[in-house]
Amino acid sequence: MKVLLLDLWRVINSKGGTEKVLFSMANALVERGYTITVLALDNVPGNPFFDIDSRVKFINAGTGYIEKKPILYRMKRALKGSKEKRHLYDECLFDPPKAEVLEPFIRNEQPDIIISYNVEATRILINILKVKCPVITMFHYDPDTILEDITFTTKAALEKSIAIQVLLPSYVASTKKYIKHDNIICIPNIVPQYNIPQNNERQNIIINVARIDGKQKRQHLLIEAFNRIKNYIPDSWIIEFWGETSYDSGYYSYCQKLIKKYSLENRIKFCGTTNNVREVLLKAKLFVFPSAFEGFSLAMTEAMSAGLPVIGYKSCPAVNEIVIDKQNGLLCEDGEKSLAEALLFLIRKPDLLSKMGEHAKASVVWYAPETVWDMWEEELGKVYRFHNLK
Repeated sequence: MKVLLLDLWRVINSKGGTEKVLFSMANALVERGYTITVLALDNVPGNPFFDIDSRVKFINAGTGYIEKKPILYRMKRALKGSKEKRHLYDECLFDPPKAEVLEPFIRNEQPDIIISYNVEATRILINILKVKCPVITMFHYDPDTILEDITFTTKAALEKSIAIQVLLPSYVASTKKYIKHDNIICIPNIVPQYNIPQNNERQNIIINVARIDGKQKRQHLLIEAFNRIKNYIPDSWIIEFWGETSYDSGYYSYCQKLIKKYSLENRIKFCGTTNNVREVLLKAKLFVFPSAFEGFSLAMTEAMSAGLPVIGYKSCPAVNEIVIDKQNGLLCEDGEKSLAEALLFLIRKPDLLSKMGEHAKASVVWYAPETVWDMWEEELGKVYRFHNLK
């Protein structure tokens, strides 16, 4: 079976969760005997950050592609009035040239199934290119974040997908609030099942693994919370931020200024990216995740696999479903004050911290790679058989 994975988000040298899922899926499916092509539309030169099996065909159709905006684009867009009309204006402007670039590659590959990593990609495939093969659409965030402002054209394309994949059971009902579909399937992300050495020694490290991002990841809240409790905990407690710092450079500068303002230069570190996340997780005692929204955080669940309890917000989708309050972590109200209280509570209870870490590890065994890839293989088989019986 020939399967094409299409991702229109950034892919080249990008270290995010969606890109990790993309290449993990490609490698796993090619290992199981599928013929796999990954098609990207990224105008940044270079190679993907994540390893690709030599049997996977990787095509970046975006090399040299420039998204052309007419003069006075912002003004014309603003005159469209409603949010839906502005989105429709963008679709009419940007979808056709992307479709033109993608079409010869898709035609040449002749896939049996396309797995679309973005609703934009699904819209182009179904509404403009009118592909004959079935399209499975993946949702990488919670449905409310993805679907709240979709246009009628996007809705129509999604309803013509042969399947829509969501990451958590509650997302099935959430998706049905916006679109009519009979095949909304729940398949989670994979979580590596880390072995923890018996002699593993953890340090007083609070860790956060995520790109530095003011809109979604909100690392400043952890800095503010830590500042509130710094005089009530041992000086040995520090924070390590691991993740890409160039995504939101203005916000990164803001976080650095906060650290300097509170004289925390010796206790809070930005460590950049790593190819060995397991190693940095095994050193820490606590994972803190002040995100505003998530789909199914790979960083958080990998931390749990490494035996770390999690502190997150009750209001954050996915976090509030995977983290069970007072069992494998703590869920608090949004904001720095509640986060500070949760931090201080767990730091002062090392036995509870350790016990919650054990529960955290046990709670992610359901997302073991073999289990998840079996689910994908079953769905691909169903789609292939159904399409070929028509």
